[in-house]
Amino acid sequence: MLHYDVVVIGSGPAGEHGAVQAAFYGKKVALVEKEAVPGGASANTGTIPSKALRETALALMQARSRDAHGVLLHVSGTVTVPELMGRRGLVTGREHSRIRASLNNAGVESFRGVASFSDPHTIRVTLADGTWQELHADVVLLATGTRPAHPALYNFDHQRVYDSDSILMLDAVPRSLAILGGGVAGCEYASIFAALGVHVHVIDSKERLLPWLDAELSLAMQDLFALAGIEMHQQVRAIKLEVGDRDVLVTLTDGSRLVAEKVLVAAGRVGNVEALNLEAAGLAATEKGTIEVDTHYQTKVPHICAAGDLIGFPGLASTSMEQGRVAITHALGKKYQQKVSDLLPMGIYTIPEVSSVGETEESLKKSGIPYVVGRTPLNENVRANLVGEAVGFLKLVASPKDGELLGVHCIGPHASELVHLGSAVMALGGTIHYFTQAVFNYPTLGEAYKYAAYDARSRMKRLGLPGAQPHAQVTAVPKTA
Repeated sequence: MLHYDVVVIGSGPAGEHGAVQAAFYGKKVALVEKEAVPGGASANTGTIPSKALRETALALMQARSRDAHGVLLHVSGTVTVPELMGRRGLVTGREHSRIRASLNNAGVESFRGVASFSDPHTIRVTLADGTWQELHADVVLLATGTRPAHPALYNFDHQRVYDSDSILMLDAVPRSLAILGGGVAGCEYASIFAALGVHVHVIDSKERLLPWLDAELSLAMQDLFALAGIEMHQQVRAIKLEVGDRDVLVTLTDGSRLVAEKVLVAAGRVGNVEALNLEAAGLAATEKGTIEVDTHYQTKVPHICAAGDLIGFPGLASTSMEQGRVAITHALGKKYQQKVSDLLPMGIYTIPEVSSVGETEESLKKSGIPYVVGRTPLNENVRANLVGEAVGFLKLVASPKDGELLGVHCIGPHASELVHLGSAVMALGGTIHYFTQAVFNYPTLGEAYKYAAYDARSRMKRLGLPGAQPHAQVTAVPKTA
């Protein structure tokens, strides 16, 4: 039996960064991955592949909106979805190489096989030929990720009815697509296929899409979906799928029916725990296959921690990386990073992008905290017009007392990049007056912050609120010697 200070199971964002963090602390680390390539769903079936398809759809949409006379763009009726994903192979290949190099450079030993507990400190790695190797671990990090949920109600034949992984293997762009579920994956694919000219239906049980977003943001997304020709069927569920030779008949709970050539079931995700033999470690998964942890990502067995999608919401690659680092840091008794930042940016790669960080109007109302909002429409932003995606807005939520920035919400081009500036200002306790006094490159999307901040300040000034006036210690003007 081989002995390691730390054994990590899974090489996605949480597993990779947790393993490297442990090696950085001078520990002997092993990482077990069942697949032939590292990176988990992020690199291989979810994040990068779907974004590769999105980039193609976005480029087509932007090119059409730039009014380039004499240039004709259309999607061939014979092109496959993998072909439309263009640079996926190059990007994922480079990501595989980066992950392997990161692990190798850190001194992490990698094992390919299926990991399972023999006891709380012993991991059995079963190889493809049936042989196995046992590893003893002082600390274990579970980072096995998730896969698309397959509700028993639907028959996934991957010919007419797909999940969010298999949809990327479509042999042709369909005429129409019904998406069951209005979560992140459902919304992203709805906008992508609509941009490719597909007639899209979204069936969602909620009153509005992504209800945890700032309401103004999610309602704006619904409006843009409608403009893109996406048909919304809200507060209903699909209760029956009848697969024909050419189409699928979808029956909804309100008795209505619709027909689509293909169906995508985006019904959430479940944890990859079946092979782990959790009982031998004294653990059990929830009904959704997730692992319960405390604020330090410890399970109820103290030396076993878990991170990433496996522990549930928010299930983002960005937060998973930090969870892996924090879990290992705490498990090894180190002091450097004991928690993940409270400011978690949410990036949703619809067309256009939606992104948010900090407080929403709804969360502040619920807490009884006063606030003022400032907005600027991105159709007035020169850079947004130049790239052919002049839609959406940037919204700032600030304290009326001193102008402290409380939240940033954006829908529009590169929204997931734009929110980082606001996140940094919030992390440093800054105010909207940083934006009014800062100098931004022109033309840029970033300058939208200035005009949203001006709008918030004008509202405060009209109401006689003290936050309209900057305080010397928080201005953007450099201190003189």
